[in-house]
Amino acid sequence: MQTPIQKIRELRALLDEGLLTEDEFKQRKDAILDTELAPVISRHANQAGQTSKAAPENTQGTDLGFLAGQEVGGLSKRYRLERLLGQGGMGQVWQATDLATQAELGHSEMVALKILPPQLTQSAIHARLLVEEASLVRRLAHEHIVRVYDWARDPATNSYFIIMEYLDGQDLENYLTRHSRCTLIQVLEMLGPVADALHYAWDKHKLVHRDLKPGNLLLTQAGDIKLLDFGISARLRSHTEAGLVSTGMTPSRSPYAGTAGYRAPEAGSHQHSPGLDVYAVAVMIYQMLEAAMPFGDYRHPQQHPIQPAALNAAQWQVLQSGFAIKPDQRPASVRALLKALQATFKPGASTMQARAGISKTEIKESPIEAAARQRAEQRRQRKELEKQRREHASAALHALIARQNRLRAIEDAQVRHKEEQLRQKKEQQEQRRQQEEALLAATQDDAPTDVTISWEEAQRYLAAISRNAGSDNGQPAA
Repeated sequence: MQTPIQKIRELRALLDEGLLTEDEFKQRKDAILDTELAPVISRHANQAGQTSKAAPENTQGTDLGFLAGQEVGGLSKRYRLERLLGQGGMGQVWQATDLATQAELGHSEMVALKILPPQLTQSAIHARLLVEEASLVRRLAHEHIVRVYDWARDPATNSYFIIMEYLDGQDLENYLTRHSRCTLIQVLEMLGPVADALHYAWDKHKLVHRDLKPGNLLLTQAGDIKLLDFGISARLRSHTEAGLVSTGMTPSRSPYAGTAGYRAPEAGSHQHSPGLDVYAVAVMIYQMLEAAMPFGDYRHPQQHPIQPAALNAAQWQVLQSGFAIKPDQRPASVRALLKALQATFKPGASTMQARAGISKTEIKESPIEAAARQRAEQRRQRKELEKQRREHASAALHALIARQNRLRAIEDAQVRHKEEQLRQKKEQQEQRRQQEEALLAATQDDAPTDVTISWEEAQRYLAAISRNAGSDNGQPAA
């Protein structure tokens, strides 16, 4: 890991090369010094029996020393941090501007940068894990999975970061803290897209999420549900906390991939089957129904949760199979778990009937159901708008093709007319040429030809001329 002096030297090199301004250099240098000196100041304050209010203890977060307006990344991949979206034991998530794209195109879409603490990638092993995992997840292209574009490293801070799709919204964890419990119908509606995304990842790429929890489900402003953090941080954390490298930035009681309370019992092994995600989703379903965790952060093998009031016996049996201790006793996938819960409703029952069968009482539309209905309506409107756009585009295309055909027909007619005029002109010229040749031939036929006469005939002819001339003058002929 780089020392603060080495980091500052790199900053100085960037300043000398003109890649940083004086203000940026000062901000980054102060951030590095603050991050380095904060634990020392806090320790001295504790030894003196004082309580530092300026730097409260935060076991869940990590201060990486980044500031809004700061630029991170190398020359080819450079980003400007705009707004801190969140932070935790696995780093910080920032809204950022892609400066490279902005320089080329004049505008740029916002991206999300997940900046990982240097402790997680300080060794070659962890850097390789990050690159491998980011390369795998980058292949995922599903409407309910947040896209991972690439990864990069900031040379000034030696921090690796993951470039992701930026979406405006809130995660399910924050949403649940502000709303009441959900009905089973609402849960199935919200987790249906999640099941589709997980099925796609496993069926097409043999990838499991490994860290499913409400905090990794994003509810966008557009009404969609997106899966976040698809396995990258989980894999890094599993190796880090298993003892490959020590760090004080993660809870000491989290030895394996996943989050306490949602982690399957077999998560400590090298098994990466869909059963890990089935267990986590079953725990989430219980949490959404009861507004409480079924087992707390750490499960005892003999612990049995209380049946949720919103479930009947058949539904409770299906849900318990989802968080069974043995993986082979769980449904094969999250989609299978949700289908098994849907199958507990009576055939042909409407949504209101199914909801009445769950609660046994009349239930008004809850905020989460209203949000689900609103999302469905927004999706319907988007599809209708897209259909209208396609129809308008198709009509415009047909009109353009018809206009081009008309213009082409006019051009062809003009070309044919010109060709016809040229042909007629050539015919006329040919006719005139033929007439001239005929006239010349006729003239040549009328011209006198050479006649051969004898000497006697010539003498008689001259004599005759002489007599004629004499008679003309009044003299008698000889």
